[in-house]
Amino acid sequence: MKNVMSLSVLCLTLTLSSCNKEKTIDDDLKEVAANINKTTPQNLADGVRLDSVSAQPGKIFRYNYTLTDDEKESVSPEQIEAFKNTAKEGALKVIKTSPDIKEFRDNDVTMVYTYYDKNGKPTTDFKITPQEYKSK
Repeated sequence: MKNVMSLSVLCLTLTLSSCNKEKTIDDDLKEVAANINKTTPQNLADGVRLDSVSAQPGKIFRYNYTLTDDEKESVSPEQIEAFKNTAKEGALKVIKTSPDIKEFRDNDVTMVYTYYDKNGKPTTDFKITPQEYKSK
């Protein structure tokens, strides 16, 4: 899961560094999303595929993943909750510490992560707000 977050962060960094500073952060996020989507789908690690990203109004950046080895019905609610907690913890750590996404932190971007099973059924999601990644 750490590799998944690191790869996503790297993609964001590469595209943010080329953004025009006169644009709004929402415009920058749309450009980042368009650039990342040129490289998707991406098989990342441990049965996780990044399918797409999108920028939404209000400084929201959404990641859409597929858990390519799992069917929602074959995974217990406890396993889903454990995965969600682990994924969120890993994402939060990367967001808080990575110098590569300083632009996101500086501009109070909210990141939303949505996971689907291999049949396209929504499995879990979470968001990370500026209040969460700016807290100590």
